[in-house]
Amino acid sequence: MKRDDFLRSNLVKSFIDWISDRLDKPDSFIHVFDLKKPVKRWECSSIYSAFENYSWAFTYKDPLSGMKVTGSSFNDSLESLAKLSKGLINSIEVSNTEVCRNHCLSILDWGGVLRGNDKKIDTLGAGICSYLESTRSRFISDISSESYYNERVIMNSGFTKIYSLCMDDFIIYDGRVGAALGLLVRKYCEDNALNEVPVELVFAWGKGRESTYISSSQNKRNPGSVKYSFPELMYKNPERHTENNIRANWLLSEIVNNTNSKFNDLDKKVRMRALESALFMIGYKVV
Repeated sequence: MKRDDFLRSNLVKSFIDWISDRLDKPDSFIHVFDLKKPVKRWECSSIYSAFENYSWAFTYKDPLSGMKVTGSSFNDSLESLAKLSKGLINSIEVSNTEVCRNHCLSILDWGGVLRGNDKKIDTLGAGICSYLESTRSRFISDISSESYYNERVIMNSGFTKIYSLCMDDFIIYDGRVGAALGLLVRKYCEDNALNEVPVELVFAWGKGRESTYISSSQNKRNPGSVKYSFPELMYKNPERHTENNIRANWLLSEIVNNTNSKFNDLDKKVRMRALESALFMIGYKVV
């Protein structure tokens, strides 16, 4: 499926119309749960409200100075990610393997997904810059299909962060973002009494680390119901993760750039990150 075909789908258009009514209208999307870190009651009354209540405590080492960087607000993350993105892109352009590697590790560290992914980075070795350049070229082709992306593309909740920082309009699609998209799609299906989840809107979700041993049906991030089900992100199926990421890129870009809401008041370069951050918060717990 190509981007234009996806966005021309009547069901996708209908979903975008449905979600646009819940972007910033008071009490249009109420979601409440208890956060573990920090321990507090979290709630939102719209999707924009979820963005306003963003919280992610991070710590990582600056790839150039080695100094410790910390933060927790959206602006803290935005500032850090902007610096990491600039350094990563520059390292790819000049083929500086060591600087590229260090930036990738810092990005993974920021996201709390360094463990395991650091070995994947090291496996890329001296070819890391060419790998990211070639992967970026494939991702901007505007094609979405599980069969198009094969094992040559590394994809998981860590690498989506790296890809997001070396190209435009590519969101960080992790288990929480997938769970939030699934929740919104399920509510859309319920409101419209659909017989099943439209294939264009099937987005996979992922378990949190603390719930690895909980069955999928009981997981707090499974947005599905008896009638409407959504697949789980699996490390053995990176193609699904990649395909979902690309469709989510198209969807979020269309929402923030072609609907009227408070997201439009933000700088154009920040809008998708803001909507992604709202979904990240919503997806912490969807049941």
